[in-house]
Amino acid sequence: MLLTVLLQTVNDSGPIYKETVMGRFPVEPFNTASNLVFLAVIIYFSIKIWKSTHSHYFLKAIMPIFFLGYIGGTVYHATRSAEFWLLLDWVPIVLLCFACSIYFVFKSARSWRYRLLLIAIIVGLNIIPATLPLPKGYGTSVGYIGSAVAVILPVVVYLYQTGWARAIYLGLAVGSFTIAVILRTLDKKYEMEWLWMGTHWLWHTFGAIAVFWLVRFIYEDIERQQHLRMTRIS
Repeated sequence: MLLTVLLQTVNDSGPIYKETVMGRFPVEPFNTASNLVFLAVIIYFSIKIWKSTHSHYFLKAIMPIFFLGYIGGTVYHATRSAEFWLLLDWVPIVLLCFACSIYFVFKSARSWRYRLLLIAIIVGLNIIPATLPLPKGYGTSVGYIGSAVAVILPVVVYLYQTGWARAIYLGLAVGSFTIAVILRTLDKKYEMEWLWMGTHWLWHTFGAIAVFWLVRFIYEDIERQQHLRMTRIS
């Protein structure tokens, strides 16, 4: 079974997952369906932003990128038909991580010296993993860990400055992401009868949960700040 999966060819440079079966639609049913959790997060926060009386410019800017990633990931896993869909699957993730990193850099660091220092660290965390001599099957996961740390670092600095308000959301996001990246790495590594379809779909599921908690933190932080500003004015 595993040998049959590994010997398949796909029309992109992405990996062969445990449930990949070319010639059917969707090619990867669980990987495709699990992207609906991301769509649920997008819809949930789009409605909250639309109903809010406060300005959520940053979230409004990143939601279309988030949606593009959902489209790319869904078509990629459903068809494995072209490199374009693979790029549309992961490039928006990189852009979103970098955007969140820079967003919190400017919220946490007031001087350009500290901003540039944090940005240099963030760039390093995104680039260095790609240069490491890692075993096959681990490089992408380590790259995602680097991108996650690049987001977490300025968020932690900001939390420290704001008295750790709503730090529980970051904790839940980090916990969910940790589970997600472990499950992503486990796909095809071990034979588990009760997970015959592999574990990549659980990477999607817990990854979406991690995104939910991070976006909720950003949303409520903006709501709190703008409420305080309006209270002072009145």
